[in-house]
Amino acid sequence: MSSPNDSPPRDRAFAPYRIPTTDEARQLLADVLIRLQESDDRRRRRKSEAQAIHERATSALVCDLAYRALGEPEGWLTVELTKALLSPSKRRAPFMTEQFASLVKAFAACGLVDMELGDSHVLGRRTTIRASNALQHRIAELEIDFDSFGRDPAFKGDPLELRGPKTKRFIAGKVVFKADKLPLPATAEVEHVRRQMEEINAWLAEADLSWQGSKKLDPSLRFLKRIFNNGSMELGGRLDGGFWQQAPSNQRCTGILIDREPIASLDFAQSAMRMAYAQMGAEPPEGDLYNVPGLFPWRRETKQILNALMSADSERTRFPKNSRGDIPRSWKFEEVYRFIARHHAAIEPLFGTGAGLRFMYQESEILIRVLLRLKAEEIVALPIHDCVLVPSSAKDIAKEAMEACFLEVTGIQGVVEIEERAMGSPKDHSGEDL
Repeated sequence: MSSPNDSPPRDRAFAPYRIPTTDEARQLLADVLIRLQESDDRRRRRKSEAQAIHERATSALVCDLAYRALGEPEGWLTVELTKALLSPSKRRAPFMTEQFASLVKAFAACGLVDMELGDSHVLGRRTTIRASNALQHRIAELEIDFDSFGRDPAFKGDPLELRGPKTKRFIAGKVVFKADKLPLPATAEVEHVRRQMEEINAWLAEADLSWQGSKKLDPSLRFLKRIFNNGSMELGGRLDGGFWQQAPSNQRCTGILIDREPIASLDFAQSAMRMAYAQMGAEPPEGDLYNVPGLFPWRRETKQILNALMSADSERTRFPKNSRGDIPRSWKFEEVYRFIARHHAAIEPLFGTGAGLRFMYQESEILIRVLLRLKAEEIVALPIHDCVLVPSSAKDIAKEAMEACFLEVTGIQGVVEIEERAMGSPKDHSGEDL
C-alpha cells in the first residue's frame, strides 16, 4: 500500500511500438476490436487499407495500455490528439493518422480507458489515458504479463544518440536542465560504432534472460542505446535501455538469471580516478582512492564529491547536491576540499574541467570491447556503466577480458572486483562512479 507521501507515477508518452506476442495478448486485442465494432455507428465499412491502419493503431494502444497497467496500475499515458501532431511530418508512427484521435476517444466512450483531456491554454497540460478498471480486470483475467508483449522491429530506431549541452528550461511549471537531441555526424566512425551496437543488440535479443526480483521489470527491454553528451561523439557514450539497469542494486545478483544461471557482478574499481592519474602521468596512492586522510568516516560522501569535482566544468565552491551526508554541519566545503586536494594533488588540475565525461567515454569504449569479446566466446554480458553482469560460470573469463580491454584503451592496468552472493546487495552501480 502506498503512503500519503508517495508521489503518483509520472505520466509517460504512449509508446507505439508494442505488439502482442502471446495468445492471451492477442485475445485481449480481439476483445477490444469487437467492443469497438459493436459501438461503431458508421454506415459503411472501412476500406481494407483504412481497416489495417485501424487495427494496427488499436493493437498499439491495447498493448501499451496493458503494459503500463502491469507496471503502474495508476499510471497515465500522454497521447497526441491534435491535427498538428498527427500530421504526416509529425506523427510518430504510420498508423497515427488524424483518425488516431477519434480512436482514442472511442476507447474512452467504450469504457476501455479513463481519459483526462488536455488544455492548449495550460502549459504542459496534455491529454492522458490509462486502462479502465474493466480493461485491467480483463488483463488480469487473461493472466497477461510483460512477456505477452514484444517490440515491432520497425520501431527499434538508431542505437546511437547525440545530445547537446544541458540548458536550464522552464517546463510544466518547473525549472529543469535538459539537453536537446542533435543530428549524428555522417562519418565512417559513427557508422562503425552503430554497427558495433547493432551486433550487441542482436546478440542480446536472442539471449536467455529472466528476472525474479520483487520489482516489476520487463526482461524484453534489452535494446541498448549509446548516448553521447555535450555535442561530442567523444564525451559520455554510456549504454542505456536494459531492464537490468533498472533493477534495485540489492536484487541484481539474486534476481537476474542469464542462461538460467545465477550471475556474477564484475566492475572496475575507481576506474575514473585511475584514468585521471594516468592522464597526469602520476601513480595513484595505494589503497582505496576514496579513503582520504582526514575524511575517513565519510568515504561515501568523499566519493560523491570527487566524482562531482571530476564532472564539473567550473570551480566548485560549495558541496555538490546531496553530497554533504553525515559530514558535520560545522565543516565548510573549503575544509573538505583541502583534504581532497592534498591527498590527490596530482589530479587536482583536472577538477572543474569536465574531465569526467572524457573518462566516461573511455569506460564506454572499454565496455563495448568487453561485450564484443565475450560475445565471441558465446558469453552473454549485461553492461551497467563500469560493470558487467555475466553467468557465474563465466566470471574468470570475463575478468580476464575486462582487464585486457582496460589496458588496451587506457594503457594502464585496471582493477576488477568480482561479487556474487546469494543474499545481500552487490556494489552500487547507480551512476555515481564515472
